[in-house]
Amino acid sequence: MKNHTLKKWFIGFFILFSNHIPLAFAQPFPSEKPITLIVGFSPGSSIDLVARTFAKSLTVKFKQPVIVENKPGAGGNIAAEFVARTKPDGHTLLIVANSIAISPALYPNMNFDVKKDFMPISYLGIGPVIIKVNKDLKLNSIKELVAYAKAHPGKLNYGSSGEGGTPHMASVLFEQTANIKMTHIPYKGGGDALAALMGGQIDLLINPLLGDVQSDKIISLAISGNQRSPLAPEVPTFKEAGFDFNIGVYYGVIGPKGINPKVLEQLNQYFNEAISDKDLVEVITNKSGIVMQKMTPSEFGDYLIKDMELWKKVVSKKVS
Repeated sequence: MKNHTLKKWFIGFFILFSNHIPLAFAQPFPSEKPITLIVGFSPGSSIDLVARTFAKSLTVKFKQPVIVENKPGAGGNIAAEFVARTKPDGHTLLIVANSIAISPALYPNMNFDVKKDFMPISYLGIGPVIIKVNKDLKLNSIKELVAYAKAHPGKLNYGSSGEGGTPHMASVLFEQTANIKMTHIPYKGGGDALAALMGGQIDLLINPLLGDVQSDKIISLAISGNQRSPLAPEVPTFKEAGFDFNIGVYYGVIGPKGINPKVLEQLNQYFNEAISDKDLVEVITNKSGIVMQKMTPSEFGDYLIKDMELWKKVVSKKVS
C-alpha cells in the first residue's frame, strides 16, 4: 500500500514538475548580463564607429548595457575565433566587415570556419572607400597615379590597417584592376596608416571614408560609389575619373553557431529597427557615408557567400 501511495505521489510530482519545465529552463533574451559587440579592429576605425553607434541605440532598446569590446589583430581573425568559441546565447556578437569573407581565402588553416561556426544575423549597410595620396608625389588624378605606378613597378607603397583587412585587400584589387604593382606596408590600425600617409612614410592609402580627414599633406583622388559623397563633394567617383573600380565596405553582425532561432529572429528585428532610427542613421552617414540597409539572416548569409567567392578569386590571382 505504501509503495502504491509513493508511486502515485511520484507520478503526480513528475507531472507537476513537467508542466513547469519550460518555465524553469526558459532563457529569456536578453538576460540580465550585458550584450557585447566584439570588434576585430582598433578603436577609431570605421567598423568601431558602427559598433559603438549601434551599441548606444540597442542599449535603449534592450534596456540594459550593450558594450563594445575591441580585439584587434590578424585582420579581424582574433576576434572571430573568440566569438566562434563563445556560448551561443545571443549575448556575444561579432561586428564584421568584408574581412570576414576575405580571411577564408587568405588563411585556409584558420581555427574556425566562417560557414560552419557562425550564424549570420543582420546586414547593416555599406560605405565607400576613398584613395588618398601624399601631396609630395604631385599626382593629381587616378590616371596619373596608374601611369606612374606602371613606369615604376613596386616603387609606390601603400598602407593599410593590417594584413588581410579590407583596406589591404581593396588595394590588392586596385592593383589587379589597374594592372600595376605596389608595395604593401601594414599598420596596427587605420589611424596609424593615415598618420603615416600624412607624415610621408607611405605614398597612398585606400580606406573607408571617415570624416573625411582634411589635411594639406594629402590629396583625395577618387571615391567608390555611384555618386559623389556629401562628405567629400570635391572628390570624383572612380567612374568619373575614368577608372572601373567600385568596391564598398559593408558591415554586418554574426554570432556563434547554435543561437536559438527565436533569439536570432529577435536580434535581426532589433538591428533592423535600429537601422530605422533617424538619429543613428544621421550619425553614421554624416561620419562615414554608409548607406543603411535591412536584410534577413538568410539574405545576409547569401551575401557573405557571394563575397567570399569574390575574394577567393582575388587572392588566387594574387598568389599565382
